[in-house]
Amino acid sequence: MPAPALIHVDVSSPYRVDGQPARYQSVWLLARAWHAQRSAEGAVTAAAVRSAFPTAANLRMLVSRAFADFARWGIVVGWGADRARDPAAANPAQRSRGPFWLAAASARRLRFVANGRTLGPVALARHFGFPAGAQPVPAGQADGTGYVMRDMAFWSELTQAMRSAQDGHAGAHGFAVAESFGAARRLAGDGFQRALSLLKESQAWRRCGRLDQSRAALRRFDRLVQAADAGAATPAFQAMAQVVRAWERYTRGDGEGARAGLDLLHADAELRLVVRYNPRVRFEVLNLEALLHKADAMRPAHAAAATAAQRALDAFAGALQAAYEADSVDAVQHAAANIGLSLWLFWRHGLIDAGRSLSASAVQRQAMRWLGLSEWICDRFGVGGGTAWNAIFLLRIARGSCGPDAPPLDRPASASDSMAVFRRQRPLSVADAVEALRPFHAPFAPARGFVRWSAVAAFALEDHDAGHVRLAPLQLANLLLESAWYLTHEQGATSAACAAVERLAGQLPALRPAERAFFTAELRALPPALRDAAAEAARRHRQRA
Repeated sequence: MPAPALIHVDVSSPYRVDGQPARYQSVWLLARAWHAQRSAEGAVTAAAVRSAFPTAANLRMLVSRAFADFARWGIVVGWGADRARDPAAANPAQRSRGPFWLAAASARRLRFVANGRTLGPVALARHFGFPAGAQPVPAGQADGTGYVMRDMAFWSELTQAMRSAQDGHAGAHGFAVAESFGAARRLAGDGFQRALSLLKESQAWRRCGRLDQSRAALRRFDRLVQAADAGAATPAFQAMAQVVRAWERYTRGDGEGARAGLDLLHADAELRLVVRYNPRVRFEVLNLEALLHKADAMRPAHAAAATAAQRALDAFAGALQAAYEADSVDAVQHAAANIGLSLWLFWRHGLIDAGRSLSASAVQRQAMRWLGLSEWICDRFGVGGGTAWNAIFLLRIARGSCGPDAPPLDRPASASDSMAVFRRQRPLSVADAVEALRPFHAPFAPARGFVRWSAVAAFALEDHDAGHVRLAPLQLANLLLESAWYLTHEQGATSAACAAVERLAGQLPALRPAERAFFTAELRALPPALRDAAAEAARRHRQRA
């Protein structure tokens, strides 16, 4: 007697069974029952069907239509608790109560394909977002008592590393944070612990600029997943690993690679559910998407710059909400800082509020309030330390609306006019800025340099030079630029101002080409004496190199 013919179910849109169009709900229930038969789950409950189609007004009608399709396709799907009973002999009026199941003989006739590729149980689960089935118990974790009676060295090391990471150490201190996560990994006793420490180690290496080490940690994570190491292949871990890969590409200037990584995350039926329901992962995704849109908006001659700017603010707003939902104050301060700078940049470049219904001072102060929230969180919660970005953004926005006055008309312009015109610019005063920062003004005290803007930059530079923090090259270059600008504005071409631009010129080779272009343009906007000092320092640096 010949074996029953195979039935081919195409689960890529439009859905088809043996080449004929099919309802999505019917294909879904058939695929779900097949997956349950092939895994340890066995059957599909009515509650699982109801949760998959929450907007279906009548579950009974949905099930009835699906079983009519099964009959037309020649597939027998069982239902009810008694699996020995012939489904044809059961009362269909109670069928919607479930559970639904496939006999082994029926399951063997089904072949599920997507885009021409045959799908096994795991691939089908990922395609539809089904539960992965029963998970193996990690070695040494026969029960909860055995698990919690393990040696606590791993958790102790991991907790200490997380404490250091929360402090936000950068630069050389960041190396110690990453190495602490590595030490925790070496003490891990199961796949979950190894995967968790590897992801955190990779993030720490990326944040301190060691992209080679970050990629190495991710490769170790991938090997865990590919080996089906118990506890390592959870959807949350895989989603976060995909986000970390995208961030790593963004950090090394590969915007398209970062976008491709996020697109893969959104395209995966299971992983996009993690983004939807895990607010911490959603924050990371939205924050990176916003930064990519921001880069598009600020790209010269970008045709859709205004649209990109609006998308960036939309994504930053979503990231802020996700951060609060996740109860992560560190994530909140990152989102607030990004909102503050982007709001001002987009308004300044005419990418939002094109009709100028908002005044420059109103936008300037609101942008500073977002930065004030970020800095207040860092100050009160002890997170985000070791970074100068909030100070840099405040200094940049305070002078953001500056423009030189017209040169004298009663005589020819001279070199001294350039300095005089430059110093007639009027940045927002420190007092006005602190007033705008209320009720988050506590961290902006005179003892911290908030008496004049050049002192704010000087305090941040002194922390770096004394080794209290270790700033990345881009942060250091930005601080030196702001120091030079404000020293020149307040005092003229003093030795301190010239020293700042000379040090900045020596810092430029450590930056990427696009970053160097920004600082080169900013240096050209300084008075001639400062430009000459920077050029001479650059010449000396080239000779030494």
